[in-house]
Amino acid sequence: MEAEYIPIKTNDKVLVASVLWNSYIIAVLNMGTPTVAIPQLRKEANSTAAVSDATASWMTSTTGYSGSICIFIIVPIGHYLGRKFTMIIIFMSTLISYAIVYCSKSAMHLIISNMIFGLISAAQVSVFLLTLTEYSSPKYRGVFLTLKSASVFWGMWVANAIGIFTHYKYIGLVGIFFSTYSLIIAFIIPKSPYWLAYRERYDECAVAHRWLKGVNEDAEEELDVLIKSQKELVKNFDSVQYLRKYIKSCFIAIKQPDIFRPLLLCFLLTALYNFLGKLVCAVYSIEMMKKLSRNQSTVYIGVLILDGFTVLGMYVGCGLSKIFKRRTLLLSTSITVIVAMLVVYSLAVCCGPLILAISISAELMPMRFRSCCVLVYCVFNLILMSTTLKVAPYVFNMFGFHGAYLGFGVCSAICVTLVYKYIPETKDRTLHEIAEIFKPKDIKEEATQSKLLNDTK
Repeated sequence: MEAEYIPIKTNDKVLVASVLWNSYIIAVLNMGTPTVAIPQLRKEANSTAAVSDATASWMTSTTGYSGSICIFIIVPIGHYLGRKFTMIIIFMSTLISYAIVYCSKSAMHLIISNMIFGLISAAQVSVFLLTLTEYSSPKYRGVFLTLKSASVFWGMWVANAIGIFTHYKYIGLVGIFFSTYSLIIAFIIPKSPYWLAYRERYDECAVAHRWLKGVNEDAEEELDVLIKSQKELVKNFDSVQYLRKYIKSCFIAIKQPDIFRPLLLCFLLTALYNFLGKLVCAVYSIEMMKKLSRNQSTVYIGVLILDGFTVLGMYVGCGLSKIFKRRTLLLSTSITVIVAMLVVYSLAVCCGPLILAISISAELMPMRFRSCCVLVYCVFNLILMSTTLKVAPYVFNMFGFHGAYLGFGVCSAICVTLVYKYIPETKDRTLHEIAEIFKPKDIKEEATQSKLLNDTK
């Protein structure tokens, strides 16, 4: 590994992380658009019929359903052409989608925009999440992942603020700005060292790894382990003739304990994320506040304050994740959520579950056949999220907000119990070390004996 490298700087790390943080702001700006667009479109038409309840539910859920289809496009592109190329395609698509938002005149225009946004919706829970874990060192990975989650609700807060004080179309202009910035940075940053190693481009892998993580002892050890492990596991499926073999291998591999066990735990964390009800609360915040007050200005101020506590809670959680173990923080804050109300609920849910559930999932994702596992995980994630948002208005009408959140509480309590029993601690561990946790004992013992034999030789 005699490849040249560019010494890493602190601002380079932030540059790499910023394009991914931006991607979540971009995605959730769009998710927050229906929250303010629905009441504005109804007011402009002077009729609630302008946006029926059915149409409103499609406006909030179309992105996720579209994403569950787009995932079959995005993951193969990320697998074969790389994370960097995928980011460039995604940010070009968001430019188009936000241009539609800015020019929109009806709910149908926003639904079309949301369908295009399925691409970034698919990417943010697959390629972007993998990119953030692969581009960052274990020391900074936890902070970067949790700050990513804070970016999500910054996007929601900005969308609500724009829609409350001006016309919702201006969300499109803000989205165009963020998309342009991210597109420029996507051209600058290197390709993923993990992807380069998988493609057997080891010299380029060393250059990219050192650009991203420097040349200290820990970084060089991680690079050495990465290349050695990939040389053992890599199978070249570049040509179309190998595609059928790769798919068959995925079906065989997904049955292995070191793959299906962490994948099931990722499903569990995703269920916890959705069943805590915060995402539903954020998307339908204006409708919920209207039940508490008939004064429109009070409703809007309440929404912004609630969003402010959400963002504050996430940054508090980012700091706490640096101090406490992730599993401990996730469990303690989730339990608080189950027994707490409104503002305390918002702080608690954002300090732990919202910033850690998806972040830990990204760390648990199996190293072998990672792209295949991500595809399965993302389809589950997007369908669950979209279905939760789609049925929420009907559940609110049938059981009221109190009944709906009782249901969320029961479901999340079950999830927390399972998290306590099965989720391992991931803080400050490399992705390779995390993957080792799920390997069967006989394979671990065989690997240890092989290592000792090599060391003796």
